[in-house]
Amino acid sequence: MTAPRLANSPTWRSRNSSRLGVSPIGPALTSPHNPQVKQARLLGTRKARYRERAFLVEGTRLLDDAVSVGFMPERLFYDPSRLSEPLVQTIKHLAAHATIVHDVPGSVIETLADTETPQGFIAIFRFPELPIVVGDIAPLFVVADGVKDPGNLGTLMRSAAAAGAHALFVSRDTVDPYSPKVIRAAMGAHFRLPLRPLNWDSPDPLLLSCGQRLAAEAGDYPTYDAINWNLPSVLVLGSEATGISERALQHVTGHVSIPLLGGVESLNAAVAGAVMLFEAARQRRTQ
Repeated sequence: MTAPRLANSPTWRSRNSSRLGVSPIGPALTSPHNPQVKQARLLGTRKARYRERAFLVEGTRLLDDAVSVGFMPERLFYDPSRLSEPLVQTIKHLAAHATIVHDVPGSVIETLADTETPQGFIAIFRFPELPIVVGDIAPLFVVADGVKDPGNLGTLMRSAAAAGAHALFVSRDTVDPYSPKVIRAAMGAHFRLPLRPLNWDSPDPLLLSCGQRLAAEAGDYPTYDAINWNLPSVLVLGSEATGISERALQHVTGHVSIPLLGGVESLNAAVAGAVMLFEAARQRRTQ
């Protein structure tokens, strides 16, 4: 039997609705074998995430961050033993905005969580689908080309959002940006930075419209602080182990490097990206 789709799930009033004073609110779920729990658990797989266009977010900090910029989860599972008054207010707010809220025991949270010591709150969000808005300044795009480590990709996303990049493009051989470890490392960047898939066989016209498309690689190349980042720019970052792919190199117009001392041969994509992107941000503030 096919599991019910998230968007078609029914709503009920929970045994806790009188205490919380909100509606709609879902039923208290006590078993990890409940269909709603099983459906949520499937979002731990890439296939289910892209079929449903949804992903899991763990913990109150990421939940609050998403809500603060206007994104509401479709469904929330919480352990009532971990409640505090601020969290009760958060749950009220979510339920008032049509989030289905489930009271569950810690054992159910553990079946859904990717962390060893879950905080007791797991939410289902739809993929944000943020538009790319460039405005009056030159576009600045980042490409993750074959970045395999989820911590690196998440940190790169966070740096790109903080430095004012307009979007992050993710190649097919890059780790899934909606995997749990990437979500945690990005610390809310998914709700601030537009994400787009990238096929190097037919790159997005937005990328090709930028006359400066630079591959970040170690070597005798122009240094990042000698680049004019006020131009429409694309920064391509690859895996520290394998570098930029041959397909990506067919579309770049040049290279950029970071001078390294102390015998260090390379930096990972997250660190290199942060260094270059914040130089771009500095130049754009002072133009």
